[in-house]
Amino acid sequence: MKTVKVAIEGCCHGDLQKIYNGIPSSTELLLICGDFQALRNTADYQALNVPEKYRRLGDFQSYYTGKKKAPVLTIFIGGNHESSSYLQELKFGGWVAPNIYYLGEFGSVYYKGVSICGWSGIYNPHTYMNKPFQVERLPFDTSSIRSVYHQKLANFLKMYLQKDADIVLSHDWPVGVEQYGNKEKLLKQKPFFTEDIRRGQLGSPLNKVLLHHLKPKYWFSGHLHVKFEASVNHNKPESKQVKNVNEITLDMDSSDEGSDDEVQLRKKSKSSDYVSHDTQFLALDKYGPRRHYFEVKEIPIMEGSTHPSSNSEELYYDRRAIAINRVIERYAIEHKTEFELIEPRKVLRDQSQFEKFTPFVAKELEELNQMNDEQFIIPRNFQIIAPADYDGELKYFPNNQTEEYCGKFGIPAPSLGSISGDV
Repeated sequence: MKTVKVAIEGCCHGDLQKIYNGIPSSTELLLICGDFQALRNTADYQALNVPEKYRRLGDFQSYYTGKKKAPVLTIFIGGNHESSSYLQELKFGGWVAPNIYYLGEFGSVYYKGVSICGWSGIYNPHTYMNKPFQVERLPFDTSSIRSVYHQKLANFLKMYLQKDADIVLSHDWPVGVEQYGNKEKLLKQKPFFTEDIRRGQLGSPLNKVLLHHLKPKYWFSGHLHVKFEASVNHNKPESKQVKNVNEITLDMDSSDEGSDDEVQLRKKSKSSDYVSHDTQFLALDKYGPRRHYFEVKEIPIMEGSTHPSSNSEELYYDRRAIAINRVIERYAIEHKTEFELIEPRKVLRDQSQFEKFTPFVAKELEELNQMNDEQFIIPRNFQIIAPADYDGELKYFPNNQTEEYCGKFGIPAPSLGSISGDV
């Protein structure tokens, strides 16, 4: 069986060159699970949520300017320490530098027949429950510089509508995934996880829903700075955990607000469909000496795969992800009032409200399937737009890749307006 040699890395934190130096030269693809820090210039510090004393450009700028080139195709998602305004400029994904691709707030691509889906940011109960449709804009204040990377309802919906992912990337873990691995070893390494696990609060309840709904072959995460492996059998009932719905949900982003009325997700998957594979979950550490920050896997390519990427070195857009973006972005504008009636707390328990979008996605997919395969090759259209020496007040630099993607596929372009509330 043909395979793709994939290196997976936990959190980058700007140490890109060291990560490239550490992985085998035969690696075909590098996946980074967040905290990438694509800082183009010192002005980007204004969109990075880290204490001032820890601000540093890292070595991404050398790849951005072309002084260095990524030696292996790299795909990453965003975490909770990012150059957030740059990633907003690439809402639907794009090249942040030659050979380095951001998957987007939500995105899915194909490489050599393997589908790679994921979403950026972390779960925060206060933002998800109380500000599900908020769109943060520059200039960020002490609140919005954090909430900008909190996962919102629309992207949860987009992820839920995705299908047939071989690999899913998320920054934070799915709640409860520790029950499928060596929990005792994990708690020896990180004893302060004990209380969060007891409450069923280690990770994201959104990712728990997605793990048991999408049932991918692989799920890779970062965020908690520890290596952890688990094998999730979707044909067995979920193990029970101690629950207390009155307890406050804790967020790993300790400076963020909590929610003292969070009702924890404890719903078993409704699906009774037999799944022929387990989901292999892997979380990895951040880069550093004696840290388990990367692992290499041979990812099998399904025999008889007819996807055009199977015999190509190029990245391909996933047509279904394009259809999903079309449907949700249009619906959020054309039916704004109805869209904002979706209750984030309710869909955390029961996703049946999401099902009404499925036929709309199918219709858009039919139209996209009429297009030639070549039209779904992701163009190598990176341009340096924000100057590398810019050090003024941070502003948006509208990106050609977003403009071209939206124009080609009929998706409403995101407004990069001011903090006035433009969407």
